[in-house]
Amino acid sequence: MSPARVHRQIRWLLVGIASCLCATVSNGFAETQQAVVYGLVSLQETDPRQRPPRYYRGPYRSARDTVAAESALQSVIIYLADVSPPKDGWSVGPRHQMAQRHDTFIPHVLPILAGSSVGFPNQDDYYHNVFSVVAGDRFDLGRFGEGRSQMQRFDEPAIVVVRCEIHAGMKAYIVVLDNPHFTKTDADGQYRLHIPAGTHRLVGWHPTRGRVEHLLQTAPGDSVRIDLRL
Repeated sequence: MSPARVHRQIRWLLVGIASCLCATVSNGFAETQQAVVYGLVSLQETDPRQRPPRYYRGPYRSARDTVAAESALQSVIIYLADVSPPKDGWSVGPRHQMAQRHDTFIPHVLPILAGSSVGFPNQDDYYHNVFSVVAGDRFDLGRFGEGRSQMQRFDEPAIVVVRCEIHAGMKAYIVVLDNPHFTKTDADGQYRLHIPAGTHRLVGWHPTRGRVEHLLQTAPGDSVRIDLRL
């Protein structure tokens, strides 16, 4: 092998090693700017006669709520409030789904980033309807049968109460948030959320228990436990 060819191969090998090192440093730097918050959410006992918060205006109110497909603990959303967006804005991921099955919206509570779209597939063998009377974000997707789906985009942060005009007991919530730092609790009330390091307001929200806030301060690489009670 000629000396020139050997030199070229050594040069390309060094370039490759340098690129890998840069990528490792870059990724490590990005990771060190993150922190993790985790914890357990518990729900207080409430008076069953107490009316839930009314998130919409107008005369419509169903006589009863749907039977949720999730436990009460799985309906808790944990998110950061007032996070500044990047220069190019947040990147909206693939569309979400809220199915209609057994006269129930599934999931009962759905957090999404503003600008996202939600599909509403009908998985029952009869007609359903999807609508909301939330002030400023009203929509009505009409009636549609088994195997069909309608879609709605949500551009503004809001708590959207979703109903079915045919089945008065069907009710669900779409929580439209202004940043992607959010998650839901699992069936045991546990949550885990990767967040940018710094000072933030951590919010826990439940459709009938309201919300709680906790001022959170983290350094890069921190893993902080915060338990919440709603």
